[in-house]
Amino acid sequence: MSRFFEDKVQEKIQPPPRPDYDQMWNRIEREVTLRRSDTSRLESAPRSRRKIIPAAIVFSCLMVVAVPVFAGVTMNWDSLYGGRSVTNALNNGIGQRYDLNVTSKGVTMSLEGVVTDGERMKLLISMDVGAKPQEDEFMELEHMVIKDGAGKEEPVNGYLRYDESSGKLLGIYEAKDMLKNSRNTLTLEAGDLISYRPVNTALKKVPKAGETLSTGEKLYPELHIKSVTESKNSLAVRYNVTVTDSKVQGRGDPHLTIDTGSGSSRGVLTQLPPEDSGVLIEQLFSNMTLKDWEASKLNFNYMKETMRTEGAWTFHFKADGRKASEAIYSQPLQTSEEFKDKSGVLLDQLTITPLEIIVEIKDDKRMIPDSQGDVMYKDVRLMVGDQEITGSYTIKGDDPKNYKHVFAFESPEWYKDWSKVPMKLMLKNATVIKRDTTRNWIALNKPSAVKQSAELKLESFVVHFTYYMNGKDLMVESDSDSDMFKGISQTTLKVDGETLFPKITPKGPDAQSKNIERYPDFNMNDTLELNPGFYSYHDSNRNVDTILH
Repeated sequence: MSRFFEDKVQEKIQPPPRPDYDQMWNRIEREVTLRRSDTSRLESAPRSRRKIIPAAIVFSCLMVVAVPVFAGVTMNWDSLYGGRSVTNALNNGIGQRYDLNVTSKGVTMSLEGVVTDGERMKLLISMDVGAKPQEDEFMELEHMVIKDGAGKEEPVNGYLRYDESSGKLLGIYEAKDMLKNSRNTLTLEAGDLISYRPVNTALKKVPKAGETLSTGEKLYPELHIKSVTESKNSLAVRYNVTVTDSKVQGRGDPHLTIDTGSGSSRGVLTQLPPEDSGVLIEQLFSNMTLKDWEASKLNFNYMKETMRTEGAWTFHFKADGRKASEAIYSQPLQTSEEFKDKSGVLLDQLTITPLEIIVEIKDDKRMIPDSQGDVMYKDVRLMVGDQEITGSYTIKGDDPKNYKHVFAFESPEWYKDWSKVPMKLMLKNATVIKRDTTRNWIALNKPSAVKQSAELKLESFVVHFTYYMNGKDLMVESDSDSDMFKGISQTTLKVDGETLFPKITPKGPDAQSKNIERYPDFNMNDTLELNPGFYSYHDSNRNVDTILH
């Protein structure tokens, strides 16, 4: 397990990744770009059946008979994230295929298949809305849950994408595996199909830090700029968006875009844990200065609900997780000295399920020296036979006490005997994260309103510190001239021998290297020392490959 979870420091840790609306909006943004780049295939079809039927006219039915084949219409499931592994599993007899159809408010929803792997359940959903969505239109189901025979309920998450070949909306939805190694009768409930279209509102001016600006939008009426921070190669804009509907909670992907000569840029966006009411957002724009920001043309954007089909779709179906459980392959892994030294982890087990290939990391750092730090890889790949696939580092589990750190991949195909398939794990684009309070302390002068500076060499990087009083609070800024230094995430102070931590300020995963921290109500008598605390840097020497089998 990462030392970020083990060290008892006052740093806010983001929860592990989960299927959620943030992922859906990211995929929607990519789909917008894809559609706009290929307008020749996006001519809108007639929309004769897109009217909402009055509430008094309700048609809903249940289909409970499973048919072990897909519908005759060809559906491109592989175009969806995770689609290839699901169809591979179904084509090899793992999971169940269905032809269950429910029509409500003129929209037919179909349950096409279910595959489980002991941890997750994937459901193949199609929807016939009667017409092709417009170029910039996207749809989602607002409510979806799955229940077992005892009435236990789990949320279901996913997104819909229009498929040209079938003329339907397709979605691969995910829930916690309720079957495990058993059979059960399940109920899938879905409600309200919502259509969204993008809103792009030109703002009257470029706001400065501390200013509030009207957007002219009812749902998100105001922006309050908390900070605009320039670093050596980027500009970070942190702001709060006022929300008039408390149920929304940032849905619709509210954000800023900057007009450029070739189009518009949204940079790298992160919705952060809220500090007060509204939605807290940080956007990082590469190769932009404060002067560029002040001279830019700014727009406020979000996906606005344009139509709601208040339908209700319910499926009762029998599912069996036993065959999927029997298909799981696993073997212990050995860690070479080179891999341990470069990656800072020990490999535990290779697990291959009907849905993914998992390389588990041992929850044991005792054999890894603290001086090596934690290493995170942005480029995670696996050679399976003669195919190279891309994966990621992630955390599995619902309880921090039982988290499993893994490298996960979508399987390119299904082998009946995985023991004979050669595999090589390849880790590149390494970022090293370290914290060492046994050294790297520097003495500071007594701070005042006048800015003072100090320097410290970390690894091969020179880090510049600036510190000063802002009212009753001590401000500490840090940065480095090196592009390889990613930055400091949390410093530590010793004030008259007492250890202090700064006020927690959540940041996005791609935060800029310049860091500004606040120590509230600062007071000292004699001595003040500074430690960089957590810092990170790029290190290509940590790139490593290893043969799994």
